[in-house]
Amino acid sequence: MKMTVLICIEGTTSDPITVPIHTIDRPCDQVQDVGLALDEAKSILGKLQQTLVNTQLEQYLGRARACPGCAKPRAVKGYHPVCFRTAFGDLTLRGPRWRRCRCEQVSEATFRPLSELLTMHTSPELEYLQAKWAAHVSFTAVRELLQEVLPQEHGAHPETIRQHVLATAQRLEAQLGPEQFAYDGASQSEIEVSPEPGAPITVGMDGGYVRGRERAPGANGCFEVIAGKSIPAEGSAKVFAFVHRVESKPKRRLRAVLESQGVVPRQQVTFLSDGGDTVRKLGALVHPNSEHILDWFHVAMRVEQMLQIARGLPGTDPEKGELVQQIERVKWFLWHGNVQCAQEALDDLLDEIDALREMQRQAGLPASVVLKKLGRALGEFATYVDNNAGGIVNYGERYRCGERISTGFVESAVNQVIAKRFAKQQQMRWTPRGAHLLLQVRTQVLNGELRQTFDRWFPRSGTTAERVPLAA
Repeated sequence: MKMTVLICIEGTTSDPITVPIHTIDRPCDQVQDVGLALDEAKSILGKLQQTLVNTQLEQYLGRARACPGCAKPRAVKGYHPVCFRTAFGDLTLRGPRWRRCRCEQVSEATFRPLSELLTMHTSPELEYLQAKWAAHVSFTAVRELLQEVLPQEHGAHPETIRQHVLATAQRLEAQLGPEQFAYDGASQSEIEVSPEPGAPITVGMDGGYVRGRERAPGANGCFEVIAGKSIPAEGSAKVFAFVHRVESKPKRRLRAVLESQGVVPRQQVTFLSDGGDTVRKLGALVHPNSEHILDWFHVAMRVEQMLQIARGLPGTDPEKGELVQQIERVKWFLWHGNVQCAQEALDDLLDEIDALREMQRQAGLPASVVLKKLGRALGEFATYVDNNAGGIVNYGERYRCGERISTGFVESAVNQVIAKRFAKQQQMRWTPRGAHLLLQVRTQVLNGELRQTFDRWFPRSGTTAERVPLAA
């Protein structure tokens, strides 16, 4: 079977032209012969792209050559090669240099008309594909993937892909807007007359760690990344992330996520966090109708750690059982939101441990390492409870009402946003700035917003066909 693929070019002032771009000459005797082969599809797409671009540029140059003042065609001084990288092949174009007409009041004598059209050397479609797949896999794997399925003979170097992706991230950063230190959406009277709010929305935040490229003496070489997830009662959830030491607009970023989900001023927003200084301050004053709750999982985890230390005390002394009971009593107080009683119980525990250590010293016994470790853990936990007293609620009541008390969903978000791209099976080290920028692209991809962002940056002229999702 022999088949020739043709394209028909129709112009407004000339007759249609038929151009052959590829010939398929092979029998159809086996299953692998059915349909287009990958090499054939690449050849057809590449030649179609070359023909289309040449025709488009010919029409563009034909419209732009006339002087806007006297309508005379500009003289050609010469030609120069123009490289333009697209998703369907790298093109080397023949770009002219025109002389300025005498009636044009400009200082330059010549100019390149294609510079006004090709403002970048890579097409937006290719930059979109590079950014989307770089959010999932390494830059080298992105090059191999695009080279495998698209008519790209060599493909861009991984470093070039990295630069393109970071340029996309920097553009995302530029459109975020200035930082807000308090809610600046409206006055109190305007908030009171705002539209009726929807169902409450829950925002969970937690931290993760990424291996850094630079390692200070005595440090482990990792830096912290804050990740979060916003879950509305209706609609899809969205994730966000940033590197704390690089991010200069954390509140604005969180505010933008809430606004993209349609949150109104009177809507209830619940912030759940592990109680760290960074995430505790992030949700403050971002929304006028918000509450901040300390994650119960982190409270219970710290209490369980102290219980294990207490159970590790030697012997079966009554003091050991009493210490375990008092720690469980602290946990019971916190479960019911009784912060004052929990703090008093912690103070009693610290006094009792100090008394036990003093008794050992007076008796001439060696200092108990376990008691010292337990005292240090109780002191740190008392400070933790004191710092987060405003976020400790009646967890038992919320649990019985079916409300969230834990950030388990954020743990999965940290794994989804950070670990799968920056840690697990990714043997690489990052600079804080590079990780922060790639995180912005990755969250856009995970939220399904990157395609809409590129369509907004590069709107197509005329009517754009609506994108129809493929059936599963």
